[in-house]
Formats: sequence, C-alpha cells, structure tokens
Amino acid sequence: MTTSLANMAKFELPKSASGLRVVPDTQLDLRPESEIINELRSFRPITSEKNVWAFWDKGIDYMYPSYRCTVVNWVKKLGRSWTVRLVDLVEDSPNNVYNYVSKDWFPDCFVNQTMDGRHAAQHSADLVRLPLLFEHGGVWMDVGSMLHTHLDLLFWDHLTAPDTPYEMAAWIITGQIRKEWGSFANYVMAARKGCVFIKNWHDGYKQLWKGRTNADGFHKMPLIQDIGLAEGIADCGFEGKVKEMSDYVAQMLIGDRTRNLHDLNTDWNGREYYKNKVFMVEGILNGVLGAIKTEADGAKQVELFTTRLDEPDEAKRQAAEAFIIEMLEQSHMYKVYHNSAGGLPALGDLVKKKEFMDADHRPGTFGEMYRYGTVHWESTRGVERLVPQIDEKEELIRATPTTPALRK
Repeated sequence: MTTSLANMAKFELPKSASGLRVVPDTQLDLRPESEIINELRSFRPITSEKNVWAFWDKGIDYMYPSYRCTVVNWVKKLGRSWTVRLVDLVEDSPNNVYNYVSKDWFPDCFVNQTMDGRHAAQHSADLVRLPLLFEHGGVWMDVGSMLHTHLDLLFWDHLTAPDTPYEMAAWIITGQIRKEWGSFANYVMAARKGCVFIKNWHDGYKQLWKGRTNADGFHKMPLIQDIGLAEGIADCGFEGKVKEMSDYVAQMLIGDRTRNLHDLNTDWNGREYYKNKVFMVEGILNGVLGAIKTEADGAKQVELFTTRLDEPDEAKRQAAEAFIIEMLEQSHMYKVYHNSAGGLPALGDLVKKKEFMDADHRPGTFGEMYRYGTVHWESTRGVERLVPQIDEKEELIRATPTTPALRK
C-alpha cells in the first residue's frame, strides 16, 4: 500500500470549540508528509529517551492509510524533540527490531518466524514493545492511537520532573480486562530506560511462549491462573468469549500479575511499585470516547467522520462537528481498535476496507478537520493524575516473574 497522504487543508478553530486552543506553529514539525515518511523509513541513532515506539511488521509502506496518517501526525504534533520510530520485521530494513534490541529478548517462535495463529501480528507487537522501552525508554503507542495531547504533558513531564517518584506511566482501563481496579492497557504506555516493572512484565510474557507458536490455551497456563482470566470481557457483552479473549490479551493479564507480584527471589513488590512509581491516567474516557458515544458502532463513527463540511443537512453537519470537538476537548487519544470478539465492526475493522481506508481523514470532510485538529489544536483541560485505588485485601502473588505461585 503506497497511497500517498495528501497535504491537509487549514482550518480555523470552530466557534463551538470553547475548550480548545491553537498550538503555535513553532512547536510543530510542519515538514511535508513525504519528507516525514522518508525519515520514518530511515534508521536514526538513539540519542535520548524521548522515543515513540510503534510497530508494523511489514514496514511503513504497507500500512493502512489511516494508521500511516496517524504516525505522520505524531511527528507533526510532537515537534523535533521526539523521535518517532516504526519498527518492523523486514529483513535488511533500517528499522528491523534487531537494530534496536537483541534476539535474546524473544522466544524461539519469534526469532525463527514460526509464530502462527489468528493474531500473530498483534502478538509480535506484544513481544516487541517492552524490550524497546526497557532498553531505550520512551513511549509505546499502537499505530491506531490518534493522539490529541502532547506526550510531554500526558506522560513525560511527570516521569522526568525533578525528584519525581515515577518511572512508568500507565493507561488505566479498569473493568475492560479484569474487574479489579487498576488493570492497564498495553497499547499506550511510557517508561524510563531500565524500568524494572517493564523487565519483569516482559519476562513473564515471554515465558508463556516457551515451546509454543501461538497463544491458543494461554488461559490454562499457571502464570495466567495466578491472576485470573479477563472476566471484564463478559461485561462488554462477550460472556462466551472470556477464555478466547484471555488468550488474546494475555500480555495485559501478565501486566496485572506483575503489579500484584511479590518476587520471592529479589523481594521486589509490584504492588508497592505500582502504587508509588507509576503515573496513572484514566484510559477509557480518554481513549475510546468515540466508541462510547456511538455504542461501539464503527459505522456510526465512519458516518460522522465522512460527513462533508458542506453537507446541506444542518443537523447532520452540526452532529459531526460536535463529535470531533468533543473528542479533541474531552479525550487524550482516539483508539482505532478492531473488534476481536465479534459483534459490530469497529472503526479499525472498517478502515481496512477499500471504501473506508480514508474514512477518518477524507478531504472535504469533518474527518479531515479532526485530523488537522489533532496536530494544530489542544485541549485546555490538562492531564489529571488518577489516584490509585488499590485493594490491599487482594492477595499478593508470591512467586517470580517466570514461575507461578505454589498452589495450596
């Protein structure tokens, strides 16, 4: 897929956008998209921890246009102090993951390219994200994360302030994975270089893959049984999919295990670390507000984004404008996810179809205005730290990152 991205039109801040302000051009990277894409294709030496890490196994030229637009807009929004890197698995690619981390980080099926299963690409990304953060620091974002709030404000200032206690930042999605408070997402997170939580988390997830080529049956494994299944999935209307989805989101379950782990070998206490050294941001309203407002119907989101700016139906035009303004004012990010559990197609499912590949950035539509706004406008509401609500009665898992607790 080598569809080029058109240069977007310029927009005045709508009068209805009382909670947005214009970002000065001097803070942005406004080079032509073609120049940014060429740079994203190249290897750039790591000179700081201000790295954005993302993954597309076949490289940027084979990304869906929606995702490529998202990555380009990260570069524009973040300016020149951040370096966006899209790693891949293409042999001899400047951005092959092994140019950044060694093969020792990965299970045999990854190194030997024998991983199979329906979600092999997503699980490859799961295996890549944590080593990159541990070795080099920075922020991980899945390529479907349309960013509204600058990463300095969202995470990095909190991790680098003088005398800060924080070494990691997490996107809290309580109830969407496990029902207990504090489950966090793996699709957006930040960490300082050498963060021990990241290392312990990855070691546990890698252990699941030992001697395996896919995730089928992960939910039966002792490390997952230590923490339990993704029971929150049942509350989202997928009661019969808990085991299947627990396999799919096993990395997030291992993340939950890590935050409840008392490592018997090192005396490291994941709960104390999580409570005191992790900066937390509420991640449901700040991440999937668009899905919430449209009853998780990707087609409704497509309809709003593709409403033309000159749409003669005033009510339809106003609804589309109100939607994009609310997204930019009230959420830090818009996650373009795909529905892995069945049901209505999500926006991420639809932007892979030929007729909708440009649905969220089509010229002359409110999608184009929205994409302009993700770069050139910012919310006035700021970032609120989520105060930990950890249930101390929940029993600690006394084990190690890679060995399960002894069963009574």
